[in-house]
Amino acid sequence: MNLSPGVSRRRAITIVGAMGLGLGGAGLLPRLAAGKPPPMREWRGAALGAPARILLAHEDAAAAESLFADCAREIARLEGEFSLHRGDSALSRLNRDGALAAPSADMLRVLEAARRFGALTGGAFDVTVQPLWTLYADHFHRHPGATEGPDADAVAAARALVDYRAIEAGPDRVALAGAGRAVTLNGIAQGYVTDRVTAVLRGAGVVDVLVDMGETRGSGRHPEGRPWAIGLADPADPRNYGPVVELADRALATSGGYGTRFSADGRHHHLFAPDSGRSANHYLSVSVAAGDAMTADALSTGLFVAPPAVAERAARAMPEIAVHITGADGERRALGAA
Repeated sequence: MNLSPGVSRRRAITIVGAMGLGLGGAGLLPRLAAGKPPPMREWRGAALGAPARILLAHEDAAAAESLFADCAREIARLEGEFSLHRGDSALSRLNRDGALAAPSADMLRVLEAARRFGALTGGAFDVTVQPLWTLYADHFHRHPGATEGPDADAVAAARALVDYRAIEAGPDRVALAGAGRAVTLNGIAQGYVTDRVTAVLRGAGVVDVLVDMGETRGSGRHPEGRPWAIGLADPADPRNYGPVVELADRALATSGGYGTRFSADGRHHHLFAPDSGRSANHYLSVSVAAGDAMTADALSTGLFVAPPAVAERAARAMPEIAVHITGADGERRALGAA
């Protein structure tokens, strides 16, 4: 999966595609009817190889640190499920052994959601693309500076191992149907971790908070009373930001081929079309705003990979989501909810 240790499939996208404006503010705990907000508290760390951040406001520094410690424990627990960098994680064991006994409820929820989003996107969202990642990473490692990808036979062999329906998941066992298959959950698990951390904070009484575990979720509102404002990165120069998306109890995720490029010309990158085994290049970036981060995460990946007609059909079928697309020509357009 990795071009180098510690660099995940989604990390670059997280850094340049999902961070936004308005991160200097944070939520209130408790929500104040009037008056000056309490001091801002911030936690920084990592989740599934991506930079992570939590912002909230609290009068009591020790209480805020206790909340952050609870969140860090939840992140560590989920790393033990979904990390591809840890050899002892449940996902690594599944890929190594082809099966996983007594899967956790978290693993089953994510795999069930992955299957659902796979069907919704006509197979464009597929968590079994790991063999394609390995093929491309190895090819460009052996041929630095190359602009051509692996040969057609190698791509066809890897593509034959890709099928989201080839995961058998039940309460007693998860199994991959056939040798050579492997799973990456980096296109959905970061959103799941974001949602779980948000749930931890809400369970502790946090009303307004911004959680970014690789995908961003704004719970409640900004201390100024407005929705959280997150800027969409310009895919031509991800250091700059374009349109702003407001998040009031909403989440946002962005996918773009610029996140991890295998070739210098950018044609070969980490977002693979399962039907061709090649990198998808319909768009420069796709951002999805949804009610939860897991949905936003999976759909931003799936709709980036899917043919344009599928993205438009999915947006019509899910009126609760908003899709922000930057086309290959640089033109921006929005589909779905405002």
